[in-house]
Amino acid sequence: MHILIAYFAMACQQSPTVMSSEWKDQQKYLEASTLPTTQALQRCQEIQDEELLGECVWFVTKANTERNNRLPQPERIRQAFEQCSLSPTDGWKTVCRFDAIDVTGVTGEVADAACAQTGEFQERCMIHALLREEDQLAARFPKGKELEMMNSIEQRMNKIGLTELSEEPIHKTLTARVVARRFETAWRNNRQYPFSLSECGQLPEEICIDAYRISIKQIGKGRLPKPCALPMKSETVAAAGLPIWHADLQEPVQGAWKSLCHATYGPQKAPDYASSQRAKKQSPFKQSPGPQKPQPRGNQPKR
Repeated sequence: MHILIAYFAMACQQSPTVMSSEWKDQQKYLEASTLPTTQALQRCQEIQDEELLGECVWFVTKANTERNNRLPQPERIRQAFEQCSLSPTDGWKTVCRFDAIDVTGVTGEVADAACAQTGEFQERCMIHALLREEDQLAARFPKGKELEMMNSIEQRMNKIGLTELSEEPIHKTLTARVVARRFETAWRNNRQYPFSLSECGQLPEEICIDAYRISIKQIGKGRLPKPCALPMKSETVAAAGLPIWHADLQEPVQGAWKSLCHATYGPQKAPDYASSQRAKKQSPFKQSPGPQKPQPRGNQPKR
């Protein structure tokens, strides 16, 4: 009750001019959301508040990019970037471009060139683009060429200036995903087929083991042996209807099971866990960089 009284007291102290300016900005934003793109962007430019103006341009651009799905991707990106240039700050420009790229779903050289213009979101932009290319990469680099695939992805990241990558660099994680998918296909044709280093070509062992972990998650869809006790035994895994591993991987594969058991049952069941799980929790690439609600909120951080 005291909080409400204080709120109304503060509101009464604000000048009519301030209240009127905020109300007008809100109305212009809402009007822009109902207008054709050109007129909408013009209405956005009438907004006085910098943050609300940025959000207005972002919203109108994203909505227009979604509607223009019949245009060639390069043209959609060109139009979107032209509209994003009306944003009031560099921060809003990069958020606007990032979402336009994601909405368009570009890949390859178009993605590389577009993501290079997304500032602090460059790595995240490239991660999204490369994940969209998973099938293309798998076809381009057949089994036995996994190391070449990983190096190719890393070179693309470096080409646009991303030489210092996150704790889970995409050239490693995406390569592991492709290996996992290939193994899953072979395993579903023969449930006795064990995971071995031969699945990974010349990849480092730790990436190969991560591929096994990913394959367990994909195949099991959350199903794990009960109890998920360490060290994990192949007999226990087979009884749960999950892929076992070659005897040569007995020691390194336990790292994958530590990660899986800890993620599902907590440290009480598996006190040791892979550092990759800790990195995932701390990764800045789990959330979209831009605002997601299609209405003004007035609480976007300064850019």
